[in-house]
Amino acid sequence: MKKLLAFRNKMKIRTTEELYNKLSEDLSWRKKELTLFKSRIDTADEKRLNSEIRAGIVMLYSHWEGFIKNATSYYLIYVKQLKLNYSDLAPCLLTLSLKSKLLEFNNNYNHEENLKFVDFFQNNLNQRAFWNLEKAVDTKSNLNSEVLQNILSVVGISFHDFELKSNLIDEKLVKNRNTIAHGNYLSFTKNDYKNLHAEIVGMVNNIFNQITNLAVLKKYKNSA
Repeated sequence: MKKLLAFRNKMKIRTTEELYNKLSEDLSWRKKELTLFKSRIDTADEKRLNSEIRAGIVMLYSHWEGFIKNATSYYLIYVKQLKLNYSDLAPCLLTLSLKSKLLEFNNNYNHEENLKFVDFFQNNLNQRAFWNLEKAVDTKSNLNSEVLQNILSVVGISFHDFELKSNLIDEKLVKNRNTIAHGNYLSFTKNDYKNLHAEIVGMVNNIFNQITNLAVLKKYKNSA
């Protein structure tokens, strides 16, 4: 994990085209692998079917978490390299960049220290913005609907499109993946899996499109 974070911190995504290509590359191989697993489940005989479905659900979750983690991180890398000032940022990204200072302010009862934060907020927003990528996107290795909503809010994507999918994410995907990971039996039909596969692929496609639009439409900038 530390090596991956170090790699991301050194990554350069300078243009919307580079961001689009990075997102496309990441999504493409994941969809190919998921299609392969779906094909294996489609052709599995009765003896193999349950094992194939169990493996398929674990893989669905893996690519669900992996793509969302990577896609949002790539977007934040792109915006960070635009070298914008705090005052230039949309509220979601301004909050991210000031998060550590906000937490310090909320938890510190020393009035003099709190005044330093207020001074910074009032007088230093024309400085170049910065955020810690390592802490910016945390899937908690358990990407349920609540965690998803928080991650999407970091980059400025509305949860509206995913709200009605919350039960599917929490019960059909995350809970079943955890059941399998803990070595417990799972009863899941072929149709159940095919429906879950379609829903997850649909949601990652949605996130791909929304992140691309954020960059193209410059939604990272303060519109005030």
